[in-house]
Amino acid sequence: MLLRDLLDDPGLGLTLLAGREQMDRPVRGIYITDLIDPRRYLHGGELVLSGLVWHTGPADSERFAAALADAGVAALVAGTARLGSAPPDLVEACARHRVPMLEVPVSVSFNTLSERVWRAGNPMSPSRRELVDAVAAGADLEQVLAMAATELGTDCWVLSAAGAVVGGRGELPEKSRSALVREFLASGALPGTVRPAAGASGTSFVLWPIGSDAESRLARWFAVLLDAQQYRSTDREAVAADLATAVALLRSRKQEGRQAASRSVQAALHRLLEGSASSSEFAARLDAAGLPVGEPLRVVALDVDGYGELATTLLREIAAATGVASVTAPLDHGALAVFAGDRCGLAGLDRSLHRTMEDLEYGTGELRLTMGVSDISEAVGLRGAIEEARHARNLAAHRSSRCGIAAAAELATHQVLLASATDDLRRSYRQRVLSRLLAYDETHHSDLVLTLRTFLECSGSWSRCAKRLHVHVNTLRYRIRRVEEITGRDLGDFTTRVDFYLALQLHT
Repeated sequence: MLLRDLLDDPGLGLTLLAGREQMDRPVRGIYITDLIDPRRYLHGGELVLSGLVWHTGPADSERFAAALADAGVAALVAGTARLGSAPPDLVEACARHRVPMLEVPVSVSFNTLSERVWRAGNPMSPSRRELVDAVAAGADLEQVLAMAATELGTDCWVLSAAGAVVGGRGELPEKSRSALVREFLASGALPGTVRPAAGASGTSFVLWPIGSDAESRLARWFAVLLDAQQYRSTDREAVAADLATAVALLRSRKQEGRQAASRSVQAALHRLLEGSASSSEFAARLDAAGLPVGEPLRVVALDVDGYGELATTLLREIAAATGVASVTAPLDHGALAVFAGDRCGLAGLDRSLHRTMEDLEYGTGELRLTMGVSDISEAVGLRGAIEEARHARNLAAHRSSRCGIAAAAELATHQVLLASATDDLRRSYRQRVLSRLLAYDETHHSDLVLTLRTFLECSGSWSRCAKRLHVHVNTLRYRIRRVEEITGRDLGDFTTRVDFYLALQLHT
């Protein structure tokens, strides 16, 4: 569809503020954001919807408009709920950067706009729009899946990449569920047919993605249709496509509700960490968001390589997959979730989160996920639980897994000291202890750092270390002497060994 199609739609009530000469731009997708620089999530051609939470003045407008122009978006649609109207400095910045800008009235939700774009981007014959029309008429997910199952003549489900069965018709065994999630995360082109090893003999499934390919697969939903042999006809494929579009619209509605709760909690969270609000005040905000705060609490912190919006969306999906009541908010370029429930349910989070992280590793690609989990606490100890989760997340970042997870119980080790140190202090310490040895290895193409690391991991045992390195003990003794000569440190001294061990923990 074109921008002018949206502008001409009387049901949307859009007002054109800049870019009248660019109304013939095609819209290839939609993206909702409150980031001041969202270009890393954009692929070009998107209609960007923003509530302008990031706006504080002209400098912010210039930065935001420049980012959208650089990403090649179709246009910006500004919400009016926060500021009442679009700031003039933003209109000027968009005009200067040739980013068409429209304003949506407060009576029209971003979800309504999303549905309009989804419908235009997923054309289908009138006879194959029953499911989308049912959503427009108020049908929920279970009703849509029941309609789809009837038309397809087989069972179908909706899963999240975090492992939750969001909805479904029929029984989906636990082993099949995990295998299907991994297939979805690791598969190339979708839709596709799979026969997971964990499934019943001969059972095949069709995996049908939901949402835009611009969204990370880690945070997406997908439809699972039983018995791929039935999907040879164009008609049945159209039903599956209709189902995917209908579920995408339902998910967009759910996300709007989650984001509203998140915004309320986010502001209170920052005041709590700054010390300007008490734990009881924050607990009251959680109560307003629908969390049973009379119950014990547990906190989870997640980072996805600094991609804050992806971390927030993904943690919401992870939290939903646990089945424990929770609310999620952005924090420190990552995200934080507060869970509430009985102690038995909160204790079971460990197993659920570890299983989810194991599955997600199949779809991380170049990304790295790190998660920290606090102990169970009461509402009055919430601030301490948040700090525990953040330190545990830092500890997980020092592990080799692409999906590292650590719990507060593991913080009573030397690793918490390393995790809580500043980056500058860590670099300085590593440089002071290892710089000569690293320089020697680089110049002479040797591997004395590996020898030292192995020696310390073997607790100074000459025989075990030599065996692991596949060298003679005399060769090992020579290498350790060279380490001592180069660094000027005596490895027979315990404190020297501790210094080297900690520095090597920082050197990856």
